[in-house]
Amino acid sequence: MRTRILRVTAALAAMVLPAACASTTPRDLETWNETDAGAASAAARERPSPSCLTGSPTPQPSPVRGGGWRVAYYDYRDRIRGLAVTREGTVWAAGARVPEPCGPETKAPLVLRGDGGRWREVPAPPLTEPRAVAASSDRDVWLFGENAAARWNGRRWTVAPGPGAEPQRVHATASGDVWAILNANILYGAGGAEGAWESRAELRHWDGTRWRTARPPLVAKGVDGLPGGEVWVAGSSRGRAAVARWNGWSWSTVPLPAVPALHRGQLSELVDLAVDESGRVAAVGWVAWVCGTEEEDVTYCGSTLFLRRENGRWSYSLPSEPELDPQLRLEADGKGGFWLFYAKNEWNTAVGHLSGGKWTYGTFPAGPLGHTRVAAIVGEPRTARVWAAVADDTEAEEPPYRGGGIWLGE
Repeated sequence: MRTRILRVTAALAAMVLPAACASTTPRDLETWNETDAGAASAAARERPSPSCLTGSPTPQPSPVRGGGWRVAYYDYRDRIRGLAVTREGTVWAAGARVPEPCGPETKAPLVLRGDGGRWREVPAPPLTEPRAVAASSDRDVWLFGENAAARWNGRRWTVAPGPGAEPQRVHATASGDVWAILNANILYGAGGAEGAWESRAELRHWDGTRWRTARPPLVAKGVDGLPGGEVWVAGSSRGRAAVARWNGWSWSTVPLPAVPALHRGQLSELVDLAVDESGRVAAVGWVAWVCGTEEEDVTYCGSTLFLRRENGRWSYSLPSEPELDPQLRLEADGKGGFWLFYAKNEWNTAVGHLSGGKWTYGTFPAGPLGHTRVAAIVGEPRTARVWAAVADDTEAEEPPYRGGGIWLGE
């Protein structure tokens, strides 16, 4: 059985920002989607691109085995971090926008609303930088910043209480039923100079009037559920992978098959889960153990752990890819299968697709700048459509250096 060695170090990174470009970006190259590309004027096509737009304004993603993806939206100025889809099929995206694709990194809040064809910019509430978005309907959308929140009622934003910190995962089942995971740690500091690793996270619940601290029988790292239905959380309890379910008034621990014993002193945890409308549930995480230390560095060995519930019965597997990644993302594909997203390398995201009991793997299709990473992923209710917010950048010396977009998988 293959295992991956994961080394974690405490490091500081310095970033040198490019000087602002002297040219102004023409409107036809600022934002790209399929409708805009088809309607570009002849005059715009004849106008030479400014030096800060060396990438294509109409990126064409490469195919992914096991499913097709296309670019639904792209803008060199945007930094999209949060994504949600309402039961009416409206996509909400949140993040920040810089004034120039190659200018200084001064940012303004950005909120987009669309359906994959046309996109509209919604006036943003006064949040420093929206980090996450949750939506149960077109008349109930939550926007989360670092220490604040706002709520959309279908016409306007109002300031709303925040859960207490920047949420790492959010989920909304109804207007009075919103969940947020805060202050979650990843596999870090297990053994060695920093002592034994211990899972940490907080789960908060908006009950219609205020945020309350939820106390499931585990440390929750992932949350999902169906509109108006049960809420599922996945994480760990006492160093072992665990799942729990909320039925509206109480928690219950979900019995799981025993995690395979790969090594003495191993830990296991689930970091994300997904629920589809047919009742299938899947969760993904890791099995790991300390296999070396060097001063304050800690080395891990381990494997990915995948759990699946179908017809009321759970089964586990240890997929061949990824070997070990503590920041996995999972989403139902709407057709009985599941999408898995993980780091291919420092620059790009890899994607696995479970369909018909078989995994297929590929690289998530790149944007015009080449280094494309999935920042958020969400399935559209009652469809097989999956939406991904991406961050795109490059090592090239010529601008633009960064961009953001929304990809659609079907």
